[in-house]
Amino acid sequence: MKKKLLFLIVFASYHSAYAQKANAYLKDIDEIMKSPPNQQNANVKVWTIKKNDTIRINIVEMNGELKRHKHPDAEHSIMVIKGKIKAIVGGDTVVIKPGDFLSIPKDIPHKYIVKSKKAIIVSMDAPYYDPLKTIELE
Repeated sequence: MKKKLLFLIVFASYHSAYAQKANAYLKDIDEIMKSPPNQQNANVKVWTIKKNDTIRINIVEMNGELKRHKHPDAEHSIMVIKGKIKAIVGGDTVVIKPGDFLSIPKDIPHKYIVKSKKAIIVSMDAPYYDPLKTIELE
């Protein structure tokens, strides 16, 4: 994991002039998570780091289990930063760990079970889904 982070830091530094022209920005996950989360419940804390008309990107800290649900209005993708998660997607079960990326098409039922003390993920949905449209299945 450290090699990946180092690569991102070197890449971002090397391309800083381009980033400034493109209005890009670099965010530090640890710094983000020091601030209060945008959303929080018993098993999830969410920090939104980017949101526009086409995408939302969140840092999410999870523990325990997230109930089976689906998003009829957006694809949902996650990349695990820390921890281990058992994901049940449709009828398939996979274990995802740091560095793994999982993309779930819209309207596909899915569930997450954190298999470590906690997990930290980058969550991306495009276009961002309306939480009021999420369909709880259990």
